[in-house]
Amino acid sequence: MSISRPFVGLVTFALVALAACGSPAVPSSSPASPASPSASTPPVGIVGPTWVVATVGGSDTVAGSRPTMTFGADGQVQGTGGCNSYGGPYKLDGAAIDVGDLASTMMLCADQSIGAQETAFFAALGGAQTWQVDETGNLVLAGGSQIVAKTAAAEPSGGAGTGLVGAWNLTEMGPTADFAHLQPTIEFTADGLVSGFAGCNTFSGSYTTDGSTLSWGPLATTKMACQRPGSAVESDYLAALSGVNTWAVESDGRLLLDGAVPLRYTAR
Repeated sequence: MSISRPFVGLVTFALVALAACGSPAVPSSSPASPASPSASTPPVGIVGPTWVVATVGGSDTVAGSRPTMTFGADGQVQGTGGCNSYGGPYKLDGAAIDVGDLASTMMLCADQSIGAQETAFFAALGGAQTWQVDETGNLVLAGGSQIVAKTAAAEPSGGAGTGLVGAWNLTEMGPTADFAHLQPTIEFTADGLVSGFAGCNTFSGSYTTDGSTLSWGPLATTKMACQRPGSAVESDYLAALSGVNTWAVESDGRLLLDGAVPLRYTAR
């Protein structure tokens, strides 16, 4: 399995960092034969939840930058390696899994430990031959370096704030509500992912909350050439997001992301 990188180049901007299916575990003794193109509909268990990787090859992953995996019923797996986003095909045949070539974004991971983790994770995921959900509800992928993952809902820390989850339109950035007829946005999902439109480019990545505290994981933005006023709005918005450290839903229903430059949003 190789990691191809056909995506449009991405640039990094530095930002400080459903429940498990109740299907029975598939016995680990099942043969690890490669999946065939005619594999049947994926069994419930691995498909659907977002899995947060706890260990790769027996080594703990980096808190706040743990890789994730979401296996869709459409035969596509996607997530983050801790720095870059990735996606690609997979097939299941009973307890056997075959992950095809994965494409990932091309961000340079600022933290070498996260970059090394990501390399090991991509290799382990591409080399996986069997899967099982064990008696503790953990997903175990074996064949290359073993991957052990928990559902996002089972992660003991960094859960998403329920009032935060949803899609939001920016209405105020510090003292201004004038975005040159552009509409910057942000969207938080319950599994710890964030994305949005910055004024010209889109961004995506991960986040965690602890009460009212909000922390960003590695975030990336597409690299389209932007003309003014989009470039100016985008620069100000991304800079403001990088300083966010708390969140709250105010009495009027608006979302406040507070930091050096307060950001206020209305629900979409």
